[in-house]
Amino acid sequence: MKRFSLAIFSLLLLASASWAQETRYVYEVQQRDALSSSPWSLNMGAMAEAARLYAPVTFSKVGSKLSMSLDTSFSFSLMGSVQVERSDTRMLMRHEVRLDEQVPFPKATKRSTIRFSLSDLIKKGGSYALSPLQYAIRKAIDSSSQKSGRAWITDCSYACGRFVVTVAFTGR
Repeated sequence: MKRFSLAIFSLLLLASASWAQETRYVYEVQQRDALSSSPWSLNMGAMAEAARLYAPVTFSKVGSKLSMSLDTSFSFSLMGSVQVERSDTRMLMRHEVRLDEQVPFPKATKRSTIRFSLSDLIKKGGSYALSPLQYAIRKAIDSSSQKSGRAWITDCSYACGRFVVTVAFTGR
């Protein structure tokens, strides 16, 4: 019986460790002239984006002005990168990021699913054209009736030229 209990306890411990580590995808559009940059500088940008957007950010809207600030911290690691698409002028990269020891998030009161194409991102993304996640969270907050609160990305996928990003919201 002790061996059985020890085996069950070991399995529960392993399962809880896997729940503490979540893998997410961070997408990045790299311009052709930036492709010669060092992998270290490119990956640091991807990991910083993951930290900003997969964790709750506090936002407030006044007119067309939006301010966001990260109010939580956790550790994360870059697991690997894959080229998803490439054209003559740019390349879409998918970075796999592991979030470690995630702090408890607030309970979402609303979710918004944002869908857009890679072409829309490039044409309409403005200062967010190189970051699909930043573009999506900005679009979600802009289209929300909330003037302030917290928002974070819960899921992001890319297939057949289209992004689908889910953003969670909670009021202050």
